[in-house]
Amino acid sequence: MKDSESKRLKELEVRATFQEDTIEKLSKELSIQQKEIILLKEELKSLKESHEKNIIEDTGERPPHY
Repeated sequence: MKDSESKRLKELEVRATFQEDTIEKLSKELSIQQKEIILLKEELKSLKESHEKNIIEDTGERPPHY
């Protein structure tokens, strides 16, 4: 192999290794964020249900300022 070809091959190997590392990091971060989204959706659902329950219970009463 010529020296320039060897240098180019080495650069490509370094670039591929860097890209593999970056993809792995992004994949891990995406997994973490997906888990957080699932938890937030569950919390939001719980809050909505609680809010709806409070509205149903409070519909028969007038606030004290009336």
